Amino acid sequence: MIASANLSSWLPQAASTQATGVDAAFYGVYVAGAFAVILVTGLAVTFVRQFRQRRGDEQGAPGGRAHPLLQGLWVLSAVAIAVFAFAAGLPGFLDANAAPWLAYRVQVGASHEGFRFTYPNGHVADTLHVATGRPVRLDATTADVVHSLLVPALRVNEPILPGRTAQAWFTATSPGTYDLRSGTWGGDTYQDLRTAVVAHAPADFDAWMTRVSDIFAGRTMEQAGELLYGTKGCRACHSLDGSKLVGPSFKNLYGHEFDTREGVRITADAAYIRTSILTPNVSVVAGFEPVMTPYEGKITDKEIEAITAWLRTLSDKGGAPAGADSTGAAPAADAMQVSQAGEASQAAEASPAAQAAAAHATAQEGK
Repeated sequence: MIASANLSSWLPQAASTQATGVDAAFYGVYVAGAFAVILVTGLAVTFVRQFRQRRGDEQGAPGGRAHPLLQGLWVLSAVAIAVFAFAAGLPGFLDANAAPWLAYRVQVGASHEGFRFTYPNGHVADTLHVATGRPVRLDATTADVVHSLLVPALRVNEPILPGRTAQAWFTATSPGTYDLRSGTWGGDTYQDLRTAVVAHAPADFDAWMTRVSDIFAGRTMEQAGELLYGTKGCRACHSLDGSKLVGPSFKNLYGHEFDTREGVRITADAAYIRTSILTPNVSVVAGFEPVMTPYEGKITDKEIEAITAWLRTLSDKGGAPAGADSTGAAPAADAMQVSQAGEASQAAEASPAAQAAAAHATAQEGK
């Protein structure tokens, strides 16, 4: 089997810059191991034939002493193979654990339900899209049990442990679609935890990202607000369960009254939330420090509206959900009421009799 093995078929087609180091180490250790197996097997067969017991041999004759030189060479050969395996794999190991500083970062969430990839602009997908020639760093976490990121064509195999953030990186070299799956047993359905890596030419990747980068497409305002909670960095300072972090919790925030550091009583309504996002250190809730980074010029009005709509869903004083969808369109009933009110206002303005009647009623009330 060893003699007839086609080594080039043992690993899938290389599609990343890391493949050269990984493949060289694998094939080098394989050849060294095959040589050791052949040598040991050959010597064993030779010794069995040479020193087999023959008729007339003296029984109980003492054996000769081990040859110091041959024994030393044998030990040194084993050590040399071990050192070679270590030296061959060390450069690839160090390279795999040191992502380039300006690598394109993608957040990876693994669970029994599948993989979720969150891009820097907030877009979330169940398939990993990358550009060839651009280093990509994956920061992976798991929501339940141990999983792993296994992409054979890219020579990526990184375990994902609960409570830790695993990091892996690669640079794709060839456009194509490559298998991505979990290579670690995490339950009976772990083999179903698989998706794909789609490598695009740089221009095609930019076009794809432009097409899918609108976080409001296909989402309600509340859903978009929840997504912005993660992508805008709110998660680091504001909890959702009432616990106190750097900033106040978002649970039961909207609609409630709070005292500020200046002793002013305020209500966390839409206007206050907008001010707290754009210029957060102007009015700070008592018990917290004015350390939040202002988002003025870094967030759009529509994104603030989405965050506000989402905060309403987290509060017992949030009231009825915001009826507008992600396009900003008002509900049909609200639009009809606005239309009827507008028509009534126009009719009143257009009718002098109505204006006179209103003036007479006001005079009677004054008396």
